[in-house]
Amino acid sequence: MKQIKSPGETIESHGGNENFNFVQLSRSYLHQMRKLARKSPIAHEILYYLVEHMGRTTNAVVCSYTTLCEITGVSRPTVGRAIKLLKDDQWIDTVKIGNANAYCVNERVFWQAGRNQRKYAIFSATVIASATDQESDFQEKAKQKLTYIPIIEPSDIPTTGTDELPPPDQGDLSLE
Repeated sequence: MKQIKSPGETIESHGGNENFNFVQLSRSYLHQMRKLARKSPIAHEILYYLVEHMGRTTNAVVCSYTTLCEITGVSRPTVGRAIKLLKDDQWIDTVKIGNANAYCVNERVFWQAGRNQRKYAIFSATVIASATDQESDFQEKAKQKLTYIPIIEPSDIPTTGTDELPPPDQGDLSLE
């Protein structure tokens, strides 16, 4: 019999790891979390949203201000103030990725993996993309085939950039 963890999710779907869907929290930060909830309910909501979606071993999420505005139902300046508060109070840090931000949740407060496996993520993260951030025709583009992937045929000779090839002989040349 399968144990249901959340809608559509089973323990078996995560390799039998019963703790897959847990996030751990350091008890020493509970007082500060209550203060944050009183100080800025929006910042508190954004923090929990990031924790809810952060990577299992990375504590990071990439998502836009537009997405955060949609999730919270508030304006861009309000989200900006909430993010600034979370950064100033060291709940999160941000890493610029071009025009996007990766939000790295303070791994001393929240983590998913064992304490001996906690990492501060910079190069890997959960990415959340909102439909409103996309071009208007993104759904049609998503249906299109992207790129032809070349396939090595049995008669092809695969080489790397440093392999030397023997000179072609007459049999290799097409004279047609």
